[in-house]
Amino acid sequence: MRLVMVNRRDNSSAQSAPVSSLKVALPSPVSVEELDTLECLNDGGDKRVSRFVPGILVKFGWHQEAEVHALQFVHGRLSVRTPRVLHHAPFPNTFLEPWDWQKGVWYFFMDECPGVRLDTVIHRMFPAELDHIADQLRILLKEMRSCTSTMPGSVTGGPYDNRFMPHPWQPPHAFPSATEYLAYYREIFLEFCGPEYVDELFGCFPNGPDVLIHLTHGDLLPRNILVDGSTITGVVDWETAGFYPEFWEYCQMHDPGWMIPEWARVLARMFLGPRREREIAAVSRIIRDLHYNNSVFC
Repeated sequence: MRLVMVNRRDNSSAQSAPVSSLKVALPSPVSVEELDTLECLNDGGDKRVSRFVPGILVKFGWHQEAEVHALQFVHGRLSVRTPRVLHHAPFPNTFLEPWDWQKGVWYFFMDECPGVRLDTVIHRMFPAELDHIADQLRILLKEMRSCTSTMPGSVTGGPYDNRFMPHPWQPPHAFPSATEYLAYYREIFLEFCGPEYVDELFGCFPNGPDVLIHLTHGDLLPRNILVDGSTITGVVDWETAGFYPEFWEYCQMHDPGWMIPEWARVLARMFLGPRREREIAAVSRIIRDLHYNNSVFC
């Protein structure tokens, strides 16, 4: 088993936190069974996050390549801390079918961000604390929106590789514009929906050359925001990150399944004006319909 020596970062909230002199040996496992005995922190079914040693986590399972690229891209670009990738399985040099995930980047080690998940404490927060959360997230979104692109796609400049356009619908390349992005979605949905439904669904979104494309987390919800009190100490789970039209992050943050009063207050302070209900409902339907009509999951 090959070992990789890394410096372990002190568990503070800053991206530039000091690195301790302690060396940690990270293995290059060849099977999931080698990691099964670790303390499991989050079991998502096809992906699992476990603690390797205090301060270092390992995420393993279904394709991890997109998240490794995303974490490497955002690290040091934002004022909020994000996990630092320490070691990962080699990037594949050829296309892999979904069932060949263990031949690609099926695991990676990262440092552990401090704090607790916002969804576990948000119901106990006072209004002033919720407003503090909102103000920090507003700054984060401003930083992310300053990182723009003309082409919807992954942070590498290639196509999306996540559940929003899953196999067998993964696009062959990034899209030239938001118009082509929406047109591709339309073609997917015409495989299993009638044209009237498709026109109504995708007619909800702004379209044309003025639609902004910028860096997007894709799942910026309380479960992926870490806090200490009302201070955000980290944002995790970047597997769906990429460059998306502006409406995507907005709608994902307004996921109806997360619309508890406390989170609704945070969003109302972040996004002024009437809630864009048609767009929110449309994105929710897109994700639902993709899941239920995907042969990989059926």
